[in-house]
Amino acid sequence: MRNKIIAVMVLFITSMPAFSFSSPDYDKAFSLNPINDGIQLSFGALFTGSAIICDNVFHIKSHEYNAADWNVNDLPEIDRFFMQPYSKALHIAGTGAVALAFGTPLIFGVLPPNEWLTIGTMFAETLLISNGFKQWTKLLVYRARPYMYFDGYPQKKFEEGDWNCSFPSGHTTFAFASASFTTMLFCNYFPDSNWKYTVAGVTYGIAVLTGCLRIASGNHFFTDVITGAFIGTVCGLAVPYMHTRDFYSKFDKKSKSTSASVSPLGVNLAFRF
Repeated sequence: MRNKIIAVMVLFITSMPAFSFSSPDYDKAFSLNPINDGIQLSFGALFTGSAIICDNVFHIKSHEYNAADWNVNDLPEIDRFFMQPYSKALHIAGTGAVALAFGTPLIFGVLPPNEWLTIGTMFAETLLISNGFKQWTKLLVYRARPYMYFDGYPQKKFEEGDWNCSFPSGHTTFAFASASFTTMLFCNYFPDSNWKYTVAGVTYGIAVLTGCLRIASGNHFFTDVITGAFIGTVCGLAVPYMHTRDFYSKFDKKSKSTSASVSPLGVNLAFRF
């Protein structure tokens, strides 16, 4: 059943350019700006890079395990209700689902090539910034993964120190960032398209599937997934918005001007914004 669902999603993504648009018309809703993108790319790279360095070079997070520190009764009730032991098969399926989510922006291959750089740059910024939030949260929050409360947890992951990096779910963060990004772009590029709800339904469906598989595989708690979904959604919407005309207009000096005139009746001063 799982394979059938994934196959349908792959078919949707790969065939979208062929049948989704009866007209090549689109709104040029997004544009790059050297200063804006320089800031976003630099921030995303530094945010993500600093977390990786602090984790792998300075080892600011301890991975020493003490079973007494992790009592299942200390968990929120909703997390206890959904927690599962480790499943390698579902772990692989969850990784496949997030890989599918990464591919959803490919539907914009139908646009002219001059839009691809804009889309690719925005997507890179979205992933870098969302990954930075995810990485730093994992570094600062100590939380054992659900599989540590069961027998038969994956020994390799335990030895690598991944066992106490449960919060938040990185897979879910990326899946929802991709879903929000793709939906945001589609609705702005093609505001009158009848496919808007289909695109939103499929992309967010993949994201929800990713989160469910991360819970079912024993890798994450329910609250890990919800937090990852929030981070991903905010980044997936905010980054594209910061490339819209509406955002740029807030910093457009031409939209503000002061004029003055002199007449026999006095001086007239006007400020337009």
